[in-house]
Amino acid sequence: MGMWKRGASRFSGKILYAGFAALIVACSFATCASQTRKDFLQAGEELVYKAKFAFIKLGTVVMQTGSIASDGMVSARMHFRTADNPFLHAETTDIDQFYTNDLTLHTFEEHTRVGDEKSDKYSTYDRAAKTLVYSDNKESNVVKQAVEPYEDALGIVFNMRAWSGAVGHRYIFLIHTKTGVQPVTVSFTNQFSDEEVPALDDKKVHTRILQGTMNLGDSAPLGADGSFTAYVSDDAAAVPVRIDVKIAIGSVSLVLDKIKRTGWPAAQ
Repeated sequence: MGMWKRGASRFSGKILYAGFAALIVACSFATCASQTRKDFLQAGEELVYKAKFAFIKLGTVVMQTGSIASDGMVSARMHFRTADNPFLHAETTDIDQFYTNDLTLHTFEEHTRVGDEKSDKYSTYDRAAKTLVYSDNKESNVVKQAVEPYEDALGIVFNMRAWSGAVGHRYIFLIHTKTGVQPVTVSFTNQFSDEEVPALDDKKVHTRILQGTMNLGDSAPLGADGSFTAYVSDDAAAVPVRIDVKIAIGSVSLVLDKIKRTGWPAAQ
């Protein structure tokens, strides 16, 4: 049973990673700088997504933006939990602090629980010195040198929103994984779609379509090939309302179910 729970947790994590974290990471700002960055950050914003396959609920993702400090830092939090299941309870909470000027990660905490098993990870990144201090359940205060700025899943979403106005461009981004650096290709298309959004009682929101692909490796769940389509509100808030991840027999969808944000025109 323990092995089955760990496998289910890895499966759920990969679904989320394919849906959110696969989108944009370690953005090449030399490339993006020619495009207009959207100032989407709003303290107190909360986005709640349902992860599902067809009518099967897989879990819930909650993303919260905290305080935006005068020293150029923004705090944020992401929580994932599996759908109610008598045989499995898995959840992960990430607590982050980002540099607001380039949306790279400064401090990171991750707390994961699968059944009775728990794991914790911590890191602090010094952007000026390019050093990373890392701790987990097995090692403490490991220092790594010459580390380039990086992201986690929530930072990836932030970058996707910030650069969603790069219309008509295709960029190759880099993602850092356990197996090394992997490329992510994202096309910011000129295509639009009016999407029904459960968070707004199925009101239609005008969205811009982003299409991309990444290398998920041989262990990708459900035959996922790394292809995804994201629907981001075509406005200053740049809210991702849906992300579809292609698998062998359809797609896994992350759908915006609830939102707390002031002044979003789409919600009015």
